[in-house]
Amino acid sequence: MPYRFSMQVNGDYLRFEVSGRRVPGEVVPEMLRLWGMVADECRARGVTRVLGVNGLSGSASHVDVFDISKQLPALLGGAVHRIAFVILGGEQAMRVSQFAEDVAVNRGLNGRVFADEPSALAWLRAP
Repeated sequence: MPYRFSMQVNGDYLRFEVSGRRVPGEVVPEMLRLWGMVADECRARGVTRVLGVNGLSGSASHVDVFDISKQLPALLGGAVHRIAFVILGGEQAMRVSQFAEDVAVNRGLNGRVFADEPSALAWLRAP
């Protein structure tokens, strides 16, 4: 696995961090595997809110981003009701992530991307 991944429950939400370098050809399966682990942990722990922190480097194609994002609502199913995703990779990474947000939200996901963790957590905990 080219990514480093950790997760823990912090009260009423699951927080995870992912870092490492994206490898062409492995982005989609690795990210879908990661999101599957998040969904499984949410089900096991009874939490429905997720705060993700993305510290991945390297680029992902728009095709890969679209492919991952269109599958998230079904993959996360009823396990996750709200996702805040912090993007640490700068402005270009944020633009790509906003595209991912649009794709996933248009398919029913309740999620947003953020440039910093305090803003993400405030949104995640809002009623």
